[in-house]
Amino acid sequence: MPKAVSDTRTTILRVALQLFLKKGYKDVSYQDLIKKTNLSKGAIYHHFASKDELLVSVFEFLLETTRQPAIPDPENQVKDYESFRRLFVGTKVDQFKGLKILMETKTLKFNKMLFFLEAITENDKLRKVIMELLKDEKKFLEKCFLGLKKNNMLPKGKDPALLAESLFWMLQGAEMLMFFVQSNKQEENFMKMYNKTIEDFFKII
Repeated sequence: MPKAVSDTRTTILRVALQLFLKKGYKDVSYQDLIKKTNLSKGAIYHHFASKDELLVSVFEFLLETTRQPAIPDPENQVKDYESFRRLFVGTKVDQFKGLKILMETKTLKFNKMLFFLEAITENDKLRKVIMELLKDEKKFLEKCFLGLKKNNMLPKGKDPALLAESLFWMLQGAEMLMFFVQSNKQEENFMKMYNKTIEDFFKII
């Protein structure tokens, strides 16, 4: 029985995500969900009392499914720039693949991503969820830089936390620009972008 409840909730979340991406948050109704899930209105309300609650749950589900993979002890795995790049880009490959599977799409188009911007702008609780995720990613990068520091691969006086913050936002900007590129080789293009951005970052520090 608990598994059935979990499966029903997951079905609603997956369908809601697809609808939000296709139509935008404002234009999706509970009637759309009923039609796509073949569930009753009562069954949907049992799991999500309001559309706002559903929206936040969709993001929590999305972020949990595609969050930074749990990497054991990145501080000791990173010993030089190459191991840093390999470890970080490897986690991004896994995230990117998970996102495409969840969205059921071959390419992640910018017009679809506008849903995320719209939703985050209008929902305070959602912004807090996103900020927690950003903290996780920055912490992971900081541990990677700590690995470099332990192996004397950072210039003297450089702060791993500040370096992590700087690289993180450089990558965020590059990611957003890449969403404008409509290509069947989008995954390959993203990986090239990550590698090039990290290479350039190491050159300037």
